[in-house]
Amino acid sequence: MQSNFGKSLEKIFSSLDNVNRFSKALIKYGTLIFILVFAVGCVLAVLNLTVLDFNVYRDFVAKSIVKTSFTLLAEAVIGGLIIDYVINK
Repeated sequence: MQSNFGKSLEKIFSSLDNVNRFSKALIKYGTLIFILVFAVGCVLAVLNLTVLDFNVYRDFVAKSIVKTSFTLLAEAVIGGLIIDYVINK
């Protein structure tokens, strides 16, 4: 079981190494944008719970920002992989 998992990971990493430069850049910068937006949402949520007076609308915005950050990450990764597939086909 463990050896199959290791082989699967090697296969995934070798496939990701063969991705073209544009797709790698798209995934890289999409991940950086995800981290930035996610951090902003988390900071806003923590500030709303601790320092600032609790506001339902601010809480909703913070949670929406965090959810949106994951959507941005998924779009960047999936978009980069689809672009790579189309270009290499």
